This record gives sequence, C-alpha cells and structure tokens, in this order.
Amino acid sequence: MKTYNPKGNKALLILNHKTSKKVLVDAVVLLEGDVNYTIFHLENGKQNLVAHSLKFYEPFLETHGFLRVHRSYMINPNHVEALDKQQFKVTMKNGREATVSRRNKKVFKRLS
Repeated sequence: MKTYNPKGNKALLILNHKTSKKVLVDAVVLLEGDVNYTIFHLENGKQNLVAHSLKFYEPFLETHGFLRVHRSYMINPNHVEALDKQQFKVTMKNGREATVSRRNKKVFKRLS
C-alpha cells in the first residue's frame, strides 16, 4: 500500500491484481472485510474489492481516525449518519450499515 499527498489531502493507492486506483482517505466511508478480501465503500457509491485483509489497512487508517467496530467492519466516523444502540448498528451516510460487536460498544461513546 502506498500513500500520496495530493494538494494536502491524504490518498491511498488501492492495488488489485493488474489495476490500481488512487482514492482519497476522506472519500472512504466504510471498509468491509471478508476473509482475505476487503471491500472499500466510497462516498460516491462505488465499491472496490482488493485482495488484502482488513488488518492490512487497519494501522494506516487508524491514524486517520477510522474505527474498527467489528472484525468485519472499519468505519470513517466523519460519514456516520445514525447510531442504533439497541441493535449495535451504525448507519453510514451512503445507507450502508455496520454491525458493532459487543466488545466494541465503547465506540458509541466516541461517536456520541
């Protein structure tokens, strides 16, 4: 994973097999992990599938404020629309929902 700094905005280069795409970190709404793959959900509604686990991206994105709320989800708190504390769910601005594990319920306190 490479990082770039175009005009003061942090970006990361998503590499997948033969293609690469530069994405601004602020444009990433949610990351969804699925075994050895990660799906980047972007604010424009597009999704990018990459052949790396969520754990691969976690150290870099945590420095940009992303929160690991579940073993399958990492969210950008700047894109949170609503919190459901009874069902342990976070709804993002693009309509996607991320489940919050019971161990990570402290995330609700950070987001409130």
